[in-house]
Amino acid sequence: MRKIHNPEESLEEKEELSAEFRRELKRRLADINNPVRYAIFSDISGDGRWLLWLDVSSDSYGMSLDQATLFKREHVARSVAKTYSEKRKNNLLIAKITTRDGKRRVLKYEKPQQQNPNSKRRSKPR
Repeated sequence: MRKIHNPEESLEEKEELSAEFRRELKRRLADINNPVRYAIFSDISGDGRWLLWLDVSSDSYGMSLDQATLFKREHVARSVAKTYSEKRKNNLLIAKITTRDGKRRVLKYEKPQQQNPNSKRRSKPR
């Protein structure tokens, strides 16, 4: 004899979910709903006036944040920026942005690092 399936019977009634599994589900849902993303940019002028945003899919740069490729994880954005920065005069930087309400807005710009005193560029004598 076959057992008739009752649609009102929930998954929790069939089997209890472990506390560890519930925590993992909550963590993943919070990660999905987090609007923070990372974008790669180049500060051409050095003072933040002229930014070019990296579009990885077309292997080009755009003038608008809307043209930038968004990364969910910061370490992935840093790896891509490091790869694109090889053999270049200036390094690419990371911007932390939000995507709330379908609009992109920068939360924090990464500052360019000061020149290394051991670099090959000569400074003016004092």
